[in-house]
Amino acid sequence: MTKELLSQENVPFKALDVTKDRDALAKMVKVSGARSVPVLVGCGEVIVGFDKARLMQMINCVKNRTAVE
Repeated sequence: MTKELLSQENVPFKALDVTKDRDALAKMVKVSGARSVPVLVGCGEVIVGFDKARLMQMINCVKNRTAVE
């Protein structure tokens, strides 16, 4: 769902497979404090899990450089 929404909104992203990349897993846990996916980082914020409302705020921030609440 997250990848699809980012693609629909024309937001570039980098997807990492933490099941196959131990370095990516370690970085994800360090950044988010969690072992849940997805983890999104942008505009100085970290979102763990699919939260459409916060994700749309992050997308708006990325596109317009506004704050995520």
